[in-house]
Parts: sequence; structure tokens; C-alpha cells
Amino acid sequence: MAEDMSNEHSQDDSGLHAWMLAWYDHAVSVGFIRPPFLLNDVTAERLEGYFRVGLTPVEGAEAFFGVAH
Repeated sequence: MAEDMSNEHSQDDSGLHAWMLAWYDHAVSVGFIRPPFLLNDVTAERLEGYFRVGLTPVEGAEAFFGVAH
């Protein structure tokens, strides 16, 4: 059982890592950010939240950098 949970956790971490890379690539490609971009803990938690609720990396970038109403 513990092995199953650890495997789930590592797959989730892999998915989050891939999502963040795609988010970064999109954010750079549309000019939201320029390299190097330093990710702090607060930003990482916010992006992880976007990932957890099911936003795509493009949607996450739009939400992160978009104008608040």
C-alpha cells in the first residue's frame, strides 16, 4: 500500500513539473516573462493550485498574468 501511494505521489509530482515547464514556455513565448524567471515559494504554490484545479498551462499563465477585475 505504501508503495502505491509513493508511486501516485511521484506521478503527481512529474505531472506538476511538466505542467510548470509548459506554463513557463508559454509565458515566455507570449512575452509575459523573460528568462531568467525566479520562482519563489508563493508563486510556486499559486501555480500548483492552478494545476490542481485542472487549468491547462496556457490557462494558468493567463490567470497568473491577466488583469484582475
